[in-house]
Amino acid sequence: MIKTFTQNDVIRFVYDEVSPEERFQMEGLLLIDAEFQKLYNRYSATKALIKKSCLEPSENVIDRILNYSKTLTLQQ
Repeated sequence: MIKTFTQNDVIRFVYDEVSPEERFQMEGLLLIDAEFQKLYNRYSATKALIKKSCLEPSENVIDRILNYSKTLTLQQ
């Protein structure tokens, strides 16, 4: 019996949150189903972009905060 996988299942697969049986089935599906491959590739690319996203403030933001902090100190 062939299982139909949802988009949520594919996301779980991308994040390695599937059972060994599901992994085996999905890996097989990647070899034969072009639509499944496209969806998997799109979600994998999105995951990579999320990982690369900026997680720290820019130097400009840090400088503005520090300058603001200095003005508060001077006012006291």
